[in-house]
Amino acid sequence: MPTLQEITLAHSQRLSEIYRARDMRIAQAQSLRDAQLRGVPGAAKVYDKYDDELSAAREKHLATENKAEAARNATLLAVSDHRSDVLEDAQMARRSADIDVVAAKRRADDAANRKYDAAIASLREMPFSNRDKAAHEAERARRTELDAARRMHDDGLAASQKSYREVVDEALVTERRESRNAERGYLEALRLGDSAMRAARSVADQSLAATLIKVPEAAEVVRSWRAALATIARETNEAEQDAFARFRLDLESIKA
Repeated sequence: MPTLQEITLAHSQRLSEIYRARDMRIAQAQSLRDAQLRGVPGAAKVYDKYDDELSAAREKHLATENKAEAARNATLLAVSDHRSDVLEDAQMARRSADIDVVAAKRRADDAANRKYDAAIASLREMPFSNRDKAAHEAERARRTELDAARRMHDDGLAASQKSYREVVDEALVTERRESRNAERGYLEALRLGDSAMRAARSVADQSLAATLIKVPEAAEVVRSWRAALATIARETNEAEQDAFARFRLDLESIKA
């Protein structure tokens, strides 16, 4: 028993095949019409005008595509350059912060060692019985200050790395977002260009057919072409109805 998804997919495929066959038959009918009429003296100028209109539409379409591609490339280049600048600045800022942290630790270590040396030097002035206790207290004080300097150093480096990572992540996110926007804009421009090209071709085709019917030598061919289009439309409609009828039966079979 086929699933609903399989039935729906098969229905979609049948419709796609129907429309593909319709488009091919329409193209063949139009090609036959043009082949018969291009050699007719009275229709030659009509086709010259038609060809000029399509040529102008194609040139405009190509110009639109080139402009869209140039805009996309310029945006992507600007986005890439901005990301590189941001990352370079972030790297320099991190290095500067790391240097400051290391220098601060060195100063704190030196200060702790100087205080310790001074305390040890002062032991000579103390009674012998108090020297051990004073030495231990000096060592403990030095170790406490050195540990504090180390924690300050580690926290500073961690903060510097965290800030750098945040800037890098934001730069990469911004680059991806702007790149996606550039691609979407490019594809939208292509879509509009294709739509404009199809519209221009449709207008040119309608104008061609309307003009050809007025040419005595071409009238019969045009009427035959229009009859072929009507047949294609009718048979396509019948095929659509059959496809939907089959689709409904398949759905009923699932319910049953």
